[in-house]
Amino acid sequence: MKNLKIMSKVLGGLLVLGILTVSCRNDNEEEPSAVPAGLKVDYVANVSQQLLDVANVTVRFIGANGQVASEQMSSTTWTKSVTIALPAKAGLSIQPTLKGPVAEGEYTLSAQGKMTYTWLDKNGERLKDGSTEITPEMTAMFYSEDVPPFLNAITNYCNVERAFDKDYGVTDTDIVWGGNASDDNTQNTGISDEGATGDNR
Repeated sequence: MKNLKIMSKVLGGLLVLGILTVSCRNDNEEEPSAVPAGLKVDYVANVSQQLLDVANVTVRFIGANGQVASEQMSSTTWTKSVTIALPAKAGLSIQPTLKGPVAEGEYTLSAQGKMTYTWLDKNGERLKDGSTEITPEMTAMFYSEDVPPFLNAITNYCNVERAFDKDYGVTDTDIVWGGNASDDNTQNTGISDEGATGDNR
């Protein structure tokens, strides 16, 4: 009987603890009430070593000032973190340019970019994590004569572009990356509602 009373008290205590734990967890899962003021964007580009061997690979991205910036890849992985004021556009584009004639042989070429974003308040504190946007995965094995057309395909398709508003809205958008990777391009950061999809909200 004594053991039964002890067990009842233990179970009662666990029940109370469980209720408190659930209550705290629900509070943490609520949508943030603050209006986001900025966006922390983490960019990543990954390419194969053989792509770097035959091409100069430039990553173009939207920088902290809302303009298109560019950096050349010196290794197979490139990363960059920026904070952009809202409303804004963000995105990256991978653009390889042949170094010269391609020696005969087989080449394994690949390129893919990622963009992960986090909503920030006016003090730069995290409000809410967003999604990870991924470019199409461009990867294949080619003989030397097919390398140049594949580099053009990477430039045309290996990019991700999104527009962000202060109500946590995310839409598809267009960014003019420019044809010459060495020339930076001023980009309007206005919000576009074209191509909005539920998957990107």
